Amino acid sequence: MKSIYFHLGKRQPDYRSLMSLQSDFELEGKKIPVSRLVIADQTHSALVHICREEDNGAGLGSHPQIPVVDGLATNIPNQFLLIRTADCTPIILMDRVQMAVAALHSGREGTRKNIAGEGVRALVENYGSQPKDIIAYIGAGICHSHYEVSAELYDDFNSSLISAGLNPDTSLHRHVNIRKTIFQQLIKAGLTFRNIENITDCTFEDTNYHSYRREGTHNRQINLVGIIDE
Repeated sequence: MKSIYFHLGKRQPDYRSLMSLQSDFELEGKKIPVSRLVIADQTHSALVHICREEDNGAGLGSHPQIPVVDGLATNIPNQFLLIRTADCTPIILMDRVQMAVAALHSGREGTRKNIAGEGVRALVENYGSQPKDIIAYIGAGICHSHYEVSAELYDDFNSSLISAGLNPDTSLHRHVNIRKTIFQQLIKAGLTFRNIENITDCTFEDTNYHSYRREGTHNRQINLVGIIDE
């Protein structure tokens, strides 16, 4: 029987400890074997890698991370896709009909480039998913009121959204609304309103999360998804 397991992380367990120990660990009672993890490079791209069996262990030991990409997709049982965040927003996509999943890292640039839409496209084109069957979880990230950027970045972000047929949030000058943008992108990609779940915690406000803007930390939340075959 196949099922989908996912985890949207907080401060513990943390990414730096995982990299230091490089040993199997537990999340909410589920044992995660590091030999079945796949970790992306995360370069603020909109690229999604279609995982293979030989990608297991990527990012651990001598096996390099999947280069360049900020998204991972799979239908391989017992393979776990890991995205790390600390103010950027994690997105988990799952299709329980075709049994396919994706994990996406959506920071300002990845959001501007529409990695959410690219993740949906990856499931549709590679696994035969129907957008109406895809469930999305938008995890904790920095909120609109705390994400102030330069005028140049603000204008560039909003111009990209307008070009894509979206409506940027201009209610706070020079503040970028990542969560609202991701939601619009998922709707535009064909997901239904009821299949999009928001974890509305702000990583800057909530000390239960690592936040680069608040702490200057190099540590990260662990977010992952996988198909369990037991």
